[in-house]
Amino acid sequence: MNKIKLFSAFLILSSLSWAAPPSNLEGWSLVFEDEFDGTQLDSKKWNPTYNWGHTHNHRAYCVAQNVSVKDGVLRIKGEASRHPEAPATASNGGKTYSLDYTSGAIDTRGKFSTQYGYIEGRFKAPPHSGTWPAFWMLQDGWPPEIDILEIPHARTQHHYYLHYTDPSWYASHGSAWDHEASFGGTHSGPDKSAAFYNYGVEWNPETMNFYFNDKQVASYRRPSEISQVKEMYIIINLAIGGWAGDDIGITASNPAYFEAEWVRVWKRKSAFPDKVRIRSVAAGKCIIPSENTLVLGDCFDEEALVSLVSLGGNSYRINFGDKAFEIPNESTTAGAAAGIWGWNGKDHQKLSFEPQDGFTGYVVRMKMAHSSHYIRNDGDRVIQDWNDSWPWNQNWRIIVDDSELNTECIASNLGVKEPSVIHRYGDQVQLTIGSSYQNKNTLVRVIDINGRVMLFKQATGFIDLDLAPYANGIYQIVIGEGASFETFRYWKR
Repeated sequence: MNKIKLFSAFLILSSLSWAAPPSNLEGWSLVFEDEFDGTQLDSKKWNPTYNWGHTHNHRAYCVAQNVSVKDGVLRIKGEASRHPEAPATASNGGKTYSLDYTSGAIDTRGKFSTQYGYIEGRFKAPPHSGTWPAFWMLQDGWPPEIDILEIPHARTQHHYYLHYTDPSWYASHGSAWDHEASFGGTHSGPDKSAAFYNYGVEWNPETMNFYFNDKQVASYRRPSEISQVKEMYIIINLAIGGWAGDDIGITASNPAYFEAEWVRVWKRKSAFPDKVRIRSVAAGKCIIPSENTLVLGDCFDEEALVSLVSLGGNSYRINFGDKAFEIPNESTTAGAAAGIWGWNGKDHQKLSFEPQDGFTGYVVRMKMAHSSHYIRNDGDRVIQDWNDSWPWNQNWRIIVDDSELNTECIASNLGVKEPSVIHRYGDQVQLTIGSSYQNKNTLVRVIDINGRVMLFKQATGFIDLDLAPYANGIYQIVIGEGASFETFRYWKR
């Protein structure tokens, strides 16, 4: 399978890999896990209480002593006693709480965080009224907050939510707790204190899907709100009182335990390396930022390194650091220049890739989702334009390996036991084809550095190539096709 076919196949597969991560994680990588199989909390993964202190929005003072690990289970103990170091009261969100209870909390801040992925844990809630077990995620500053599991009231119900800043406020002011909004819901099912159950969230730039026992219970396509959510760390805690109310069933002889058997995080495998370069086939230069605009420049420039983030199916966003490729002001005008801005999840920041025939490597046309225009170069500018306007300028090569930028003469042999041989006589090149190919017509191609096929012909035994008409530069001479072929890189000075 050649690279273009492989690339196309991957785009098809990537659209399927979002479908059901709990039951099919073949396209995902496990990036964090704790099976709680030791005898104490793993300090390389967890902090032993809230990272901001011992109190939050409830009546318990949380300490490391109330967190234990034994027999493959994490246990957070809630007890009806005031800790000797606890103040009489604590305030949060305009409310004051008496701290008559002691409990525990753990988080991964500074040790593990993730943006996007599938986050899941297996938990058993305490049966006691007035307890509020939770499995959730935060980043510095609030909102946003992802609640994967909260049980403040009936044990047959758990809540799942994303809290965020109202987008109209966020667009001009940023995150603000007094403009908080949310989406989510409540799942009704079995008694969550009677057994262990799995709770999860699948999160990508477009969608949040919530799961209970590996079955999806809710799905929200809210890219604008989700765009506020950056790298998040994990929190597990047992709150007492607060939202759960003051009818608290914990007594001195009847403590509560919130238990976990494991926590795991997967991230979807990418079609590309972490960083790639995008080079114009026509201009031989790469896309780089110039303040908030995009231009063509030196491919060796570090600013030419970008990341391609799959949005599901054949939809991508292109990241230059923390900013995304876009057509400013959502313009649908042909000729509008491309730029970069913070990700907001709208269609003017989304592109689809259309693989192009007749090239080696990953050569594509990039189509904007909001305008259906294609990205092309206009001199050193990067613009969107009509489908049939300057089609040659609409081809882009995705450089996945910097060796493709090599400017030295390299001869390499791939998969053939008896390689062909190149002899050079000035601008005349004689190619003696290896014995693996000599008894049949063999495809020979000469391809320039931008992936354009300059010569395409069949040969038997040997072939003479006249490179005099070609400009100085790097050419690839490819012999054969399919799984068994040879390639020579040839530098014409």
